[in-house]
Amino acid sequence: MKITFIKSVVLLILFSLSGCQKEERIVYKYTEQPDLIICDVKNEDLYNEAIHSFENDIFAFYDAIDQSPLKGYTQFTALALNGRLKVEDIASEHSLKLAKALKNDNQLWQTTAGIRTLNYSSLLMDCLVNKIKNDDLKTTFNALLSTNSMRRNTILTPIRNNARQLLTDKSLKAFVAFEYYYAVLMDKKSAQLTIKVAPIKVNTAVDFNKTPRLERTPARNKIDNHEGHNHD
Repeated sequence: MKITFIKSVVLLILFSLSGCQKEERIVYKYTEQPDLIICDVKNEDLYNEAIHSFENDIFAFYDAIDQSPLKGYTQFTALALNGRLKVEDIASEHSLKLAKALKNDNQLWQTTAGIRTLNYSSLLMDCLVNKIKNDDLKTTFNALLSTNSMRRNTILTPIRNNARQLLTDKSLKAFVAFEYYYAVLMDKKSAQLTIKVAPIKVNTAVDFNKTPRLERTPARNKIDNHEGHNHD
């Protein structure tokens, strides 16, 4: 009886270890970068990693040559506002893994009418709003929250009009990353991502010690810089 019990315990431990090994561990890439979220919340390291990965994705996608932060944010917010944003065209595998981890943070999200957004009543949201630098944007956020009128597109319009603020406002860029990128990306699958590793061509000039170059298909959903202007 005692032997049977011991065998059962050993099998249970082995089964548990096997299950843990199947869970993919995320290796953080941006731990040397400055913290973008300074709030008394759990998963702060995950949040910071996610925001840095988001920025890396949009800067590389919307301006692969210069990786202009302003161009990246201007394009991203404009497409999010007009409903033409396709996060699967932008996202890296690293960001997708982070999105799946963020999805497990139940306190971070809420779903209304089938649409997932940040939990506007969460401690993180309260911290982010209170740390927004631009007084006008902070006032707008607080007004919408206090009247239970916060909607994704409602707040995105003033953010889009103040895209330059995203370059220096850590809380604002955190909100944009979670609300318009990860809230959508977490439901995507790896096979849906546009980014891929280019195959290695075998020739005498190849250095097999080099890491394969990452390639993206052309940015099909970039906006026309004249979109929305009256040309009559």
